[in-house]
Amino acid sequence: MNFEGLRKEEIRVEVEDSKYMVIRTELCDTGAGTEEDAAERMRRRSFNRKFRLPVRVDLDGITARYEDGVLTVTVPRLFRRPQIDYSGLDQTFKPLAPAA
Repeated sequence: MNFEGLRKEEIRVEVEDSKYMVIRTELCDTGAGTEEDAAERMRRRSFNRKFRLPVRVDLDGITARYEDGVLTVTVPRLFRRPQIDYSGLDQTFKPLAPAA
């Protein structure tokens, strides 16, 4: 996402209820300018977007990087190998045909 002109401190990336990722901007008060200037900057910089996360996501592995006005968020998937239940298999295996 392109957030050119914003500072890193003004961008928030949060996970909500382990289901949503929320990206929003918050205006940091620099103390310079009038209230009207601050209101105009807030209007221009206001952003709030909510994304639904897939079911198998590594929530602890989510990373965000802000560089040259571009925000990059990486959401890694959780990969689980399927568990195979061998309890129902016969323990003695007989070859179907002799090996050549």
